[in-house]
Amino acid sequence: MLTQDNLPSLLDQLGFTQSGQKHSKTIGEATLTVDLKKGEIAYPEAQGLKLHLRTTCNLSAPENFVVLECVNCLLEKGYKPANIELEPQFKLGHGMSGGRADILVKDNAGKPLLIIECKTAGSEFTRAWKKTQQDGDHL
Repeated sequence: MLTQDNLPSLLDQLGFTQSGQKHSKTIGEATLTVDLKKGEIAYPEAQGLKLHLRTTCNLSAPENFVVLECVNCLLEKGYKPANIELEPQFKLGHGMSGGRADILVKDNAGKPLLIIECKTAGSEFTRAWKKTQQDGDHL
């Protein structure tokens, strides 16, 4: 499982460069930065990546590392930062308050293409997978 202790090793494996307590990686025009001292993750908002909430922009939850790794992979695959949204909210049915996804990827026309729900490896994923198989929950 990813933790703050092994995060620097993951960042190194993903090709991030280290300068003091900051690790960064530029993919095209987009730069991802992890500041271990401040406990912050900076996404390429200047290039259009949209953050609806900032709960995934810190190092307090292991799932945030999974979101970071997923965004890194999307950018490496050629998805544009402007087509990626973190923590978008959705309305569900009549009278329901809605839900939130970890990552939404839109196509070049601005229509939803992928909705990604991130889970950490191990018990969190296993629990979510079992629930998905039982009642069609999201995963």
